[in-house]
Amino acid sequence: MTTPLDPHLFVIFGGTGDLAARKLLPALHELITVGGADAKVLAVGRKALDDEAYRHWATTHLAEQGYVDLSWVDRCHYQSLGSDSDAYEALATRVAELEADGRTTGNRVFYLALPPAAFTPTIAGLGRVGLPTSDGWVRLVVEKPFGTNGATAEALGDAVHECFSEEQVYRIDHFLGKEAVQNLLALRFANPLFETAWNRDRVARIEVTVAESIGVDGRADYYDRSGVVRDMLQNHLTQLLALVTMEPPGDFAPESIRSEKVKALGAVPPLTHGDMTYAGYVGYADLDGVSTESRTATYARADMRVSSWRWEGVPFVLRSGKHMPERETR
Repeated sequence: MTTPLDPHLFVIFGGTGDLAARKLLPALHELITVGGADAKVLAVGRKALDDEAYRHWATTHLAEQGYVDLSWVDRCHYQSLGSDSDAYEALATRVAELEADGRTTGNRVFYLALPPAAFTPTIAGLGRVGLPTSDGWVRLVVEKPFGTNGATAEALGDAVHECFSEEQVYRIDHFLGKEAVQNLLALRFANPLFETAWNRDRVARIEVTVAESIGVDGRADYYDRSGVVRDMLQNHLTQLLALVTMEPPGDFAPESIRSEKVKALGAVPPLTHGDMTYAGYVGYADLDGVSTESRTATYARADMRVSSWRWEGVPFVLRSGKHMPERETR
């Protein structure tokens, strides 16, 4: 049985972006229409829209994906952030207005569906106007990538902790929300048949493939600075690799699972140039936002191994690409 969600205000920074249209709004649709979640939604963005214009935008994108019964979209509101110096003060006022009826009891989710460069100023803006503190619970959700290397990840962590406590922070890889991924731990550890065969004596090779039929139209400016490795391999596929290769945790508490995943990844030797294959799809270089000197890959394959007693000698292949002949995850 699913635990009912507390009433809350769900604030989406990047509310008119690709992630909001393809992932967050469909997820909210399911939570509200199927799960019965009592939530108000406040989309925040740079576009000059009002509530009705945003509801039309959201309805259009949901309908294009086959969703029906969209009456819940009336719960959606929109706040244009703009570049004014008092933009976050205006946001705080709007949050207070939406919470004035007492229905959400001060519970707030701030979801940063934004380019990584916008994380730090957005978090600082929230902190400056006191939004991380309320009479209810407050959660900050930060989408991947969390920095581009160790130093930038630590700097972002410091910026987050200046305004939010660690208990309030959720670092999210939305790929892990897929049902098949969610079921992977149960498949492995709750089924003795699979767990006893889950090793080098029974498995000859493991391949993880995420092929997307769509290109990067509409987000080429972001994608050209990240590429397929940062967009897919170092987060989505690496998380799957960890779930597949980790040892059984002592319990299923988040800290225990995270510890075993870290150990599993620590057993992966560093990759060399010879372990990697890169390619790009025809037409990518002509997209608006792509540098004329771009060498960004839209397809990558990593040949890996895991130096542990369970997986020594088993080849691992991670691959992902955009604009592939067909969409496939396996």
